[in-house]
Amino acid sequence: MITFSVSALEKAPVRKSGILSEKFLDLAPDDSFAGNGEGSYDLTASLVSGGMLLSGRAAIPVKSSCGRCLKEVQISLSEADLHIFFELADGQETVEVDEELRAELLLNLPMNPLCDAGCRGLCPQCGCDLNEKQCRCEVSSAAGKVSPWSALDDLKL
Repeated sequence: MITFSVSALEKAPVRKSGILSEKFLDLAPDDSFAGNGEGSYDLTASLVSGGMLLSGRAAIPVKSSCGRCLKEVQISLSEADLHIFFELADGQETVEVDEELRAELLLNLPMNPLCDAGCRGLCPQCGCDLNEKQCRCEVSSAAGKVSPWSALDDLKL
């Protein structure tokens, strides 16, 4: 848990560095992403009018499957220019920043992780990894196929 004392911030900005455990992101076992080791953070908190400003950097590695060929992909979720504002209530003594930091890191998850930008994926017919070898499947032309959506062409609105 990363916490900052408001009374300490009244004197000067406070800097904290440390290790983020693999469980910091709180990813469920059935998620398509999983923790892949420890990360790190280097944060500075300072008082600003009406609250606390947290700035710094954080990074943590995760793994997933390539969206095209299903090979394991290593991804570093990192936020190099982090700025989060926390509103302070009257009499608040500490500020816990874990949830907001976690949310900022999770925003960097890719929609479709790829092992390589040029990944050719799997053959849709035989499942062969096209990055490793070329299969012998024939690619049928889209013109000869009947689309399941073609029934909508006859719809009269």
